[in-house]
Order: sequence, then C-alpha cells, then structure tokens
Amino acid sequence: MIETLFDALALPPSAQMERRVPKALLADHGATGAGDRKLVEGGIERLRWRASLKPATIGVPAVADDARDYREIAVLTLEARDGANTARLAKIAHAAIPYPLILIIGNGAQGMLSLAPKRRHERQAERFVAERLVIAPPLAAPIDAVADAFIASLDVAHLPAADLWSLYEGVIDRAEAFAAARITGAFRLPADAHEAAGRRSALASHDGQAREVARLRKAAAAEKRLAERIEFSHTITRAEAELRRITDLLA
Repeated sequence: MIETLFDALALPPSAQMERRVPKALLADHGATGAGDRKLVEGGIERLRWRASLKPATIGVPAVADDARDYREIAVLTLEARDGANTARLAKIAHAAIPYPLILIIGNGAQGMLSLAPKRRHERQAERFVAERLVIAPPLAAPIDAVADAFIASLDVAHLPAADLWSLYEGVIDRAEAFAAARITGAFRLPADAHEAAGRRSALASHDGQAREVARLRKAAAAEKRLAERIEFSHTITRAEAELRRITDLLA
C-alpha cells in the first residue's frame, strides 16, 4: 500500500529520485530518548527519499518568509516492521527531516500518509518546528469507494499550485477529508480555507467526543446501582446527541 500511495501522487520523472536514508538520521535528529532510538532501530525495515518537489522539478513556485520556508518538499517512504508504532515513527521522521515532508509510512498490508506543516522557530530562524502532526487513516485492501476517491485526489497535477505551501496545504486537506469520510461515508474536499479549518476542528472534537461516549458506556456497564445506571443512560443520550451534531459538521 505504500507504493499505491506513492504512485497516486503521479510525480513527474524530474521530481523522482531513489536514495536510501540511514536510520541513524532519525535516531540522531528526531529521537527524544532511548525508547525512540530503540523504535527507530527495531521498527524500520527501510527508509527511502523518493522525490523532491521544488520549482525546477514540478514547476510550482517556492515561497519563503519570516514564518515559513517552502522552497522544497521532500517525499519519503518508510517501511515499518510488523508491530512498530507507526504514529511515533512518523513524528520522529518529521522532527528529523529539515524539509516540509510528505511521509508515506506503513508495511506491506497497509499504508498511511503523514504530514506536518512547519514554521520557523521563534528564536532560531534556521530551525523549523512542526505545528501539528496529520496522519490520514490507514489504506488497506480491499480499496473501497472512499479510499479510491482519496487516492484519486492525490495527483500532484490537480493539487493547488500557487506555491509549494499551498500545494502542501492541499495534501493536508485531502488527508483530513479522508479522515472525515471514514466517519461520514463520503469523501469531499473543503471549498476554502475557512471550511478546511472548521473540518479540522470538528475532527478533533469528534475524536474526543467518541472517546467520551465509549468511556460512559463502559462505566454504565460496570455500574450495579439502578439509580446510577438510569443517570448514566441520560448522560449517554446527551453525549451521543453531541457526537451526532459534530458528525454533521464533517459532512
């Protein structure tokens, strides 16, 4: 599935490359402790630099200012070993690679797209810090209609092309649209930046509210007192109604 996602970008030959990236790069520059270094050493099968997106390779202008530097976007694939914490590996990779990074991570059975928009460090302009980590839902066989729509949307020729930052935002929009579609059942790109921000907020709220509903149901199932179970029932009803309201915002 890693190759399915890479191929979906439909990158021109001028942008593609094949360079092995040593795991030590992640261990030395992205790991925050012994646990991370152990994960990098034991959890990665292969890490490759597959493409460089810049004006000379894809014809999209660079942009750099006091906040951002999007003169080049790196595309890497990370083949993880079974059982490895892929979300943590993604965070380590984004911290270690100095460029804005489109990371495709997974194993033979599944693949995920990971992104992390970066800003200049407030006091060290040559350093960049990730604003947040965006990981699309895993892609696995069989490919359903929602996953197929997501894959089709990734063609670089159809991404925003005002500059490399807008292109990167476009990939984030597609990852978040896929996450929303896994909840609503329909893949739909946002109409504008305002709608994209609203969807991002709703996704975060949905995740938290879904956990709250699950917590309440578990607590209610363990409760033996009738009066408390009745109260739990009312609380769960309200929590489920709020979850449906948030879900409607994702449609």
